[in-house]
Amino acid sequence: REQVTNGVLGEIYVTTARALRRCGVPGWGVFTNKELQGGGPLIDIGIHMLDAAMYVLGFPAVKSVNAHSFQKIGTQKSCGQFGEWDPATYSVEDSLFGTIEFHNGGILWLETSFALNIREQSIMNVSFCGDKAGATLFPAHIYTDNNGELMTLMQRELADDNRHLRSMEAFINHVQGKPVMIADAEQGYIIQQLVAALYQSAETGTRVEL
Repeated sequence: REQVTNGVLGEIYVTTARALRRCGVPGWGVFTNKELQGGGPLIDIGIHMLDAAMYVLGFPAVKSVNAHSFQKIGTQKSCGQFGEWDPATYSVEDSLFGTIEFHNGGILWLETSFALNIREQSIMNVSFCGDKAGATLFPAHIYTDNNGELMTLMQRELADDNRHLRSMEAFINHVQGKPVMIADAEQGYIIQQLVAALYQSAETGTRVEL
């Protein structure tokens, strides 16, 4: 986010957030029950890549949302990477694809799935395309050039075995009134608003203005 804020990528006009599983329908709990769960991959895994993308972009103002969802595999098959489920009661989407248009002219393309016939077992990443450089989050790379020579700048990967402990400590500090939280309630509200708009657009087949 610091690199984006400092203008290293320039004007970011296309962002792609992907949370895809090849055959990864959760076979436990209520993940396949729309009434109880609220939705499928968008609300379970896609929301995390959407949140990461919006955070790095600085939560730009959203103009409109357009989405399409599909239920093609979960109602036919009954087992996958994460156990078995009942195809007869499978009521969430297999996959959802959406475009979020910002008032600044940029777009965010979102792809998410529990089950999709792709090569990889799982894809979880966000990519950013700017007019000066591009970047991915996982791994944290920047793609640019120097006088015509293509370059990939890589962030050194450091082991972090205490990240969950630090998350709990940050939560406790925040409860005690110390301003340490990276994300605030307003950002959480925006993400929930986007998820609701994506589902609304997919269900109605119309663009949703925000």
